[in-house]
Amino acid sequence: MRKSICLFLIFFLGGTAMADKIGLSLGLYGEAFYLWDTDRKDYFLTPLIEYDHSFGKVDLYVKGEYTFCLTNIFPQFFFSEEKIAVHLPLGSLSEFQFRLKNEQDLLFDPVENQGRGSGTVKPELSYALFLPPGEIALALGSPWTYRMWGRRDSFFGLDLTATYSTPFWLGFKVAANFIFIPDAVVEGMEAAISLMQDQFYAELAFNIQESFSYFSLTPEFNYLFNFFTFWASVEFGGMGYGNRLTISPTLGVKYRF
Repeated sequence: MRKSICLFLIFFLGGTAMADKIGLSLGLYGEAFYLWDTDRKDYFLTPLIEYDHSFGKVDLYVKGEYTFCLTNIFPQFFFSEEKIAVHLPLGSLSEFQFRLKNEQDLLFDPVENQGRGSGTVKPELSYALFLPPGEIALALGSPWTYRMWGRRDSFFGLDLTATYSTPFWLGFKVAANFIFIPDAVVEGMEAAISLMQDQFYAELAFNIQESFSYFSLTPEFNYLFNFFTFWASVEFGGMGYGNRLTISPTLGVKYRF
């Protein structure tokens, strides 16, 4: 086991604070990648921009990230996400919510003369019930992954998600996902437990992929201070997949205008 874990010292210089209702966030985070029992070490730096705002019963979210590999000039990664949610209240104790989410994931590597890209669009319908013991929500989504270039696979899936939030800021989430590809169905599961109190948020996420052949474990911690959000996480990936265990610590900061 590698005993040394690289920690990034990240700083962010924000401009003059503006009204919090704008909903714009700028941030920066660093990530290290270690492959178990090898000498492979990669380091990445990612600036990001987010816009998150509510217009009555409509929520809008847009995010963009560009990742630079610090150990090599290339590859470089671009990730974007767009999401819109519409709330449909059913009285004071429940509501339906329709969400439409789209993601793009691109990789550029001019040295190797290659690149690839894919996207995923996901419509989702959820029902939330607000009770004194806590909030219960059930959601059904159907993501469709489409090719952009350099990839030949396009497939769709099905997500079933259940969440529960207690009155004392403890939350639980369980999600089952199925990916339908030619001649096969790939199953997976996600589970998470979270704690949010005042300015502190923590989450422990457990992810099983490829029909339960391997899994990952990710503890994450967030701290909110005025307009700043600081976070740290460590992902232990590829567990149960031979010697493909990976360790990815991350440190980041965001500033909200």
